[in-house]
Amino acid sequence: MAARINALFKLSIIAALLVTSSGVAYYYAVYLPRRDARLEQERAVEQVRAADEKRAKQSQLAFEQKQAEQHQAEVKAGAETRYQTCVDAAGAVHDTTWAAECERLAEKAQQDHADCLAKSKLSQQYCDTAYRGRDGSRNCTLPLKVATELDGGLIKARNRCAQERKAALQ
Repeated sequence: MAARINALFKLSIIAALLVTSSGVAYYYAVYLPRRDARLEQERAVEQVRAADEKRAKQSQLAFEQKQAEQHQAEVKAGAETRYQTCVDAAGAVHDTTWAAECERLAEKAQQDHADCLAKSKLSQQYCDTAYRGRDGSRNCTLPLKVATELDGGLIKARNRCAQERKAALQ
């Protein structure tokens, strides 16, 4: 009987060793490779997601930069348009004022000539010489002081337009 118990004991130790070794074998041969494969798959998915996020962020930054450049170009174009409109308006005011001044001086010269003729003591030849008619057209020659003031106003207006453009572009 002791030999039987001894054989049974040896068999149970062998069975225990087989069960234990099969558990260890399962752990190393099946569980760890599956876990490592799952972790690798999760890392790969995370890398793809991170790359997608990076591309999306780069696309967003490129889009925002393009929008900013487009906005800057629109601002610049608008400033240039406003500048040109301002310069054109200043030139129109200058030309209109010049023409009005030409007409006013021509009318004054004509009125002065008429007043001279109305005075009976002065001869027509004197009045014609003293109060010669002036050119009343838009392109007349104005006295230097008047022309200088009008041209100075035009220069100031153009400078103001340039300052407004510069301020709009900053």
